[in-house]
Amino acid sequence: MIIMLRAFSYTLLGLLMTVTATTAVAGVTEVRPEYSFVSMMLAANSVSLPQAAKIAKHNYGGKVVKAETQKRGGRLVHHIRLINKGRVKTVLIDAGSGQVISP
Repeated sequence: MIIMLRAFSYTLLGLLMTVTATTAVAGVTEVRPEYSFVSMMLAANSVSLPQAAKIAKHNYGGKVVKAETQKRGGRLVHHIRLINKGRVKTVLIDAGSGQVISP
């Protein structure tokens, strides 16, 4: 009886360690499955996400509070969210050309 309980405890501990390790890795990477290709595709584009954030901040002022890249209409678009004087503004910038798509 004690041997079975010990074996069960070791099995449970192993499962717990596996789940914890998997969760920790997933939490660090924070990559959404639908956007996992973005980093590879950005290497071929001319405007990085930090550069797009600088473009948006230069054109519209304020502070960048969120920046992400998404696929939209078959192309990569940087979504930059700014806050300026209490107002939130989302700016879309084409990842390939650096052009502002919409203020």
